[in-house]
Amino acid sequence: MLVDSNLPVERDKLQNRFARLVKEDNDIIGAYFSGSIGDKTEDFYSDINARIILKPGIQIEQKQREIIRSIGDYLFIELFDYNHSIIHYATFIKLDLMVYTLEMLEPSILYKHIEIIKDDGTLTELHNLSKGMQYVVTQEVFDHILNQYYADYFNLYRAWRRNESNHIESIVLSIKQHLVSMWYLSKGTEPNIDDDWRNYEGEKSRLSHLEKEFILSYTPFDIKEIEVFTNKIAILMLEASEKVAVYDDLFFSRPNFMKVHDRISFTDEI
Repeated sequence: MLVDSNLPVERDKLQNRFARLVKEDNDIIGAYFSGSIGDKTEDFYSDINARIILKPGIQIEQKQREIIRSIGDYLFIELFDYNHSIIHYATFIKLDLMVYTLEMLEPSILYKHIEIIKDDGTLTELHNLSKGMQYVVTQEVFDHILNQYYADYFNLYRAWRRNESNHIESIVLSIKQHLVSMWYLSKGTEPNIDDDWRNYEGEKSRLSHLEKEFILSYTPFDIKEIEVFTNKIAILMLEASEKVAVYDDLFFSRPNFMKVHDRISFTDEI
């Protein structure tokens, strides 16, 4: 049976095994921890975000396999891609491993908070160049969040008319995330990718008390509140979108926003 208080100890053991391995591996020229370890915000349930840089000519997928097998007994593999793998070990610790080559690296806010464990100078330089960088909201990211919100708003109507209760819950969760993502943009903070709710709630959240309260007030979702919910979400999304557009000098069409919401009505009358 899992003992939660043992998790930090087990995470440290896996971290140390990983650190020893990469320091002794001549194919690896750099390695670091990012995520909560990098910015010193770990809790009992934090995973290990480990990143390595390989010499030219080394097989990336093969190196991943070597590391995964060498540092502990794993229960299952959630993801194994060309340079990215997510492994769940028998101790309940999760390893999120990414493998880079030198040409993949460039200054980024991702390198502002890292714990370097092996370096030929490349990571130190990258870290120093990244320190002063801030997250920049692009038109592409802004449009993606807004258009996904529009699509889910229409899909919610379809699911509601079809009495698809579980589908409705799924869409409402997605709509709430679009709003949270826009709130994060308004704070100059990079939002999570689609369907990722990590750190949006709890102590690590950057949401205000009122923003958290709104999300929780519709968790779980009561279908009888769909009209009130859609009215409120439309107002909040409009306010957040306009704020981001003005602050970051982005294009936002208020008339188009209104057309989307005027097109359908979540009243009981047809």
